[in-house]
Parts: sequence; structure tokens; C-alpha cells
Amino acid sequence: MVRSINRIALLALAIVLALALVWALVGAAVFVRKQNARAIIGVGYKVKITCSEVFVAKRNLDDVLATQFFNIDPLMDKIKISVDTQAKTVTGHLYGLGKSMAVYREGAGCTVFAQHGVEAVNIPVVSSAQKAVAHTYETAIKPEVQTAVQALFDESALPNPIVTRGVVVIQDGKIVAEHYRDGFTKDTPQQSWSMAKAVTQSLIGIMSGHGWIALDDTALLPHWQGDDPRAKISLDDLLHMASGLEFLEEYANTDAAVVQMLFNRKDMGAYASSFPLIRTPGTQSKYSSGTTNIVSKIIRIRLDALGEDYHAFPRRALFDKLGMMNTIFEVDPNGGFIGSSYIYATPRDFARFGQFILQDGVWEEERILPEGWVNYSRQPGPGDDQYASHWMVNTDQKSMPGLPADILYIIGNDGQYIITIPSKNTVIVRLGVTRSPATLGTDVLPLLRNIYNKL
Repeated sequence: MVRSINRIALLALAIVLALALVWALVGAAVFVRKQNARAIIGVGYKVKITCSEVFVAKRNLDDVLATQFFNIDPLMDKIKISVDTQAKTVTGHLYGLGKSMAVYREGAGCTVFAQHGVEAVNIPVVSSAQKAVAHTYETAIKPEVQTAVQALFDESALPNPIVTRGVVVIQDGKIVAEHYRDGFTKDTPQQSWSMAKAVTQSLIGIMSGHGWIALDDTALLPHWQGDDPRAKISLDDLLHMASGLEFLEEYANTDAAVVQMLFNRKDMGAYASSFPLIRTPGTQSKYSSGTTNIVSKIIRIRLDALGEDYHAFPRRALFDKLGMMNTIFEVDPNGGFIGSSYIYATPRDFARFGQFILQDGVWEEERILPEGWVNYSRQPGPGDDQYASHWMVNTDQKSMPGLPADILYIIGNDGQYIITIPSKNTVIVRLGVTRSPATLGTDVLPLLRNIYNKL
């Protein structure tokens, strides 16, 4: 009897231990899956940026790894990177987790592999003949302005390092000041981050001028039709960031929509447009990179329906006309232009775009943007005095204190700026990597004000 009881007890104990082991293994598997999902974002970021900096900007890999990823996350340095210069790919992982790869393609820049691979694209490449006849700047350096520009590079005189990489100042169509960090030149393409949004908005403007799209158009996507409440979202709502869609623009959270979109989704526009409405369209502006990628998808759908070449459109309709011959508009894995974030261009090319806006969308006597489009770009969104139609304004002189009320500007992550100043007939472009403890308002803006004061 006692032996039977002991056997039953041992059997019960064995069952309990087995169940505990199963639950431990399940828990471990869930934990690993969660950590892998988080690691995919960090690894995806590092392989994408490394790929673009090496193959698009043509920077030295060691310099990229040493200077590009500081003050983001301690784990960023632990991500192992491998570059294949023959296949033009960058792969990475974090202790075996989050394995990701980015691939470079000429004309298309770098794309992170996500979900089901990367679609083939055919994007026109700039020829040497095109470059030979492209727009060039006259130079008329103003010493006081040049000194003010160089102050952005003097880290020894700054309370916090702001890591400026390139500045060019254009006044009356001429370069009046220009300077670059060691390792960068006037010919080095640099990252736009959110300055790309203004370029996407201009592409819409060009289409509007052709009568291919209108600001009051609704039912903009195949799945935004009929009784779907998103069918009421207008193009104007999207351009003013007032779609009403749920979309979390938070970069420290790896589950946030914006980082999932940029590093873990094949079709960024489709992903961003899948979110439900949380407020009535047109009632409240809320900054969203997803919104711009929805706009990019709408551009693709409209151009495809018209028989126009979507992948040739930015170059044919805008870049070539302005002489932006060192500009690459990168694509997502589905081949859609990442209108929210990913243009690589030289500071002078960014300045050409700013000059184009300063000239009311006219270049070399050709009206490229429809009349009134730049004024439309200044119209603030509902409930937002700073963010207008994919551009930013300083009407109340609070967002850019010390700069005039007439400026129209755009800012990208890490302190990328294109500032147009009509009252001075000036464009200022500042590119760099400004991260904590430095801030744009405290450490960069005073130096930009100083440039303005010397004009």
C-alpha cells in the first residue's frame, strides 16, 4: 500500500515537473519571440542606415560605424554588421536575434528586407551627359556669413556637440557661405529624414497642376470606399496631417506604428492606411509619417491608372528640372517611394529644392508647381499653428524664435533643415546628426539665427 502511494506521489511529481518544464519552455519561446521582434527594429535601422551611408553616400564603413550610431541605445553598438561589397548588401543581428538585411540598388538606394522580400524596380539613373548640363551655382562668399556658418562646426565653442556635417547658404541664387565636416564634401549625399515630406508634397502639387489629382478628392484608396469611414478622408486632410487615423509616431517604442512601418513592413503605405479612424477627418492635425507614405501610395495608384511611370516621375517631373542630379529617393520593399523619410541628396541639391520653393515653384522660367501651391503650403492644419501642408511656418515666431514670420521651412530627424526666407531671398540648408544631450532649440537654433543676422 505504501509503495503504491509512493509510486502515485512520484508520478504526480513527475507530471508536475513535466508541466513546469513545458510552461518554462513555452515562456522561454514567447520571451525569445518578443525579444526577436524588438531586435528586428534595431537591427533593421542599423543595416538600413549603414547600407545607405556606404553605398549611397559612399562613406568609409569604419567611419560610419564610429560616428553614425551614437547616443541612440547602448545595444546599438552590440549589433554585429557585415557588408558584402560585391552583392551590395548589409546584414546584421543582435546576439543572433533580429536578423535583418538591406540591399542597395542603383537609382533606388537601400531597402530593408521585410516580410516577403524586395520587389524589383526600374528607376532611371542620372547619366554623365545629364550631369554635364545640370544647374550650377555661382559663388559670392560673404565673409561674415561664412564665419557664422563655420561656428556650427566648432565643437570646442559649443556646450554640447551638435555634429554638423554640411551647411550651404544661398542668397539671390548664389552661394554666399558653405562649409563641410571632415569626411564630407559638397558632393556627399546626406539623409533627409522628414524633409522628404516636403518633396512628396511638391510631387502632389505637380500632379495637381496637370489635373491628375485634386485636394478635395476622397475615397483615395481601394479599401477606403463605400461605407468605410476612411472614404471621407480628403487629400487635403492628408497633406495637413488631419486624416484622423490612429498612428503612433513614437520612436523609442519598438511596437510603435512608425518604427514597424519603416523597418518591418513590405508596403509602408498599405500598412499606414490599414489603421482605423479615431477622430473625424479634417478636425485635428497630428504629425504622422505614415500619412506621407499613404500619400506616396496614392501617387503610385494615380500614376499607374494614367499610364505614367511612377518610378520615373520624381526624377522626370522634379529632380532633373532643378538639376538635383545627386538625389536618390529610396523605396520600400514593395517599390513605393518612402515619402516620409528617405531621400539622400547633397546639401546643394537640398538647397536647389529650397530655392525652387522660394521662387514660388518656378525654375528657369518654367512653372512646375501650379500658381498658389506654395501659398497653400503655408496654410496651417486644424489646431496646429506650426505644421502646415507638409511644411512648417513661423507665423507667430514661436516655433523658430528670432527668425522672421515669413519663413517656410522643414525639419528632419537629427536636425536636418531647409529654411526659405523670402524677405532675405535666402535659403539655408543645415545637415548633421544632433542628438541628446544637445537639442535643436538650445544648441542649433541660436547658430542658425546668427547666420540670419549676418545676411
